Amino acid sequence: MRWIARTFLGVFAVGWFCSAYVYLKSQQTINRSHVPEPRRVALVSGDDIQSEGARLSKVFGCVSCHGDRMQGQVLYEHALNGRITAPNLTQKASNLTLNEIEAVLRQGIKPDGSSVFVMPSASFSALTDRDFSAIYSHLLQLTSEGNAPKPTDYGLLTRYRIVRGQLPAAAEQRLTQPWRDTFRDSPRRLGEYLATVSCSQCHGSDLQGIDTLAPALGRLSNYDRVEFSELLTKGIAPAGREVAMKADLAAQRYRFLRAEEVDAIYEYLKQR
Repeated sequence: MRWIARTFLGVFAVGWFCSAYVYLKSQQTINRSHVPEPRRVALVSGDDIQSEGARLSKVFGCVSCHGDRMQGQVLYEHALNGRITAPNLTQKASNLTLNEIEAVLRQGIKPDGSSVFVMPSASFSALTDRDFSAIYSHLLQLTSEGNAPKPTDYGLLTRYRIVRGQLPAAAEQRLTQPWRDTFRDSPRRLGEYLATVSCSQCHGSDLQGIDTLAPALGRLSNYDRVEFSELLTKGIAPAGREVAMKADLAAQRYRFLRAEEVDAIYEYLKQR
């Protein structure tokens, strides 16, 4: 019986030291300070800017994570993974400066200098000032919602992913410069921009897919235009087969794309 107790204590000690290492190592990454690049955001105004912001907040996935009124919500909560929360943006917008919001969105850096995690700032880094202005204007006109959801609390498995680099700090990912609004009349360039900001969130920065989560988008070049539109905006594959995850994304995001935007994405993926 004594050797069993010793074995148990040995396993417990190893587990405790491994957990402590993961916690301390991940905390270093979480607490690491970053300095955002100072940028002057050229805000764009107009009669339709807020309605365009409401549309883009759906297309680019803001609403999918932060809720239909940007009120924030718990994305998932698990004993070992912890809790990942998308914060209440209606409260953040009134408490942060324009430059602080830009740094979070396009550079992945919070006002305290730490990095955001999970939020796809590497994709949003390409966001033009025009589209940034639209989303920002839409956010400002939303009524501030009441209570904020419970804050993010990283569990052991999530911290292990951080240590392994499987959940990288957004501020340390490859970030592009914001695009200039000189491409709108070129379907292929418009498609490249939309794919860079939106599609890359699931399919990776190079659109080559992420393990088993999302396929390489090059495969979609075999679809014809109608088939591609049905898949993107309705989640319906050829022969009428519904693709469950794609159908959810279509309902939440991509059905709000304009027809010319769907055609532009198709044109870009077909030629890349």
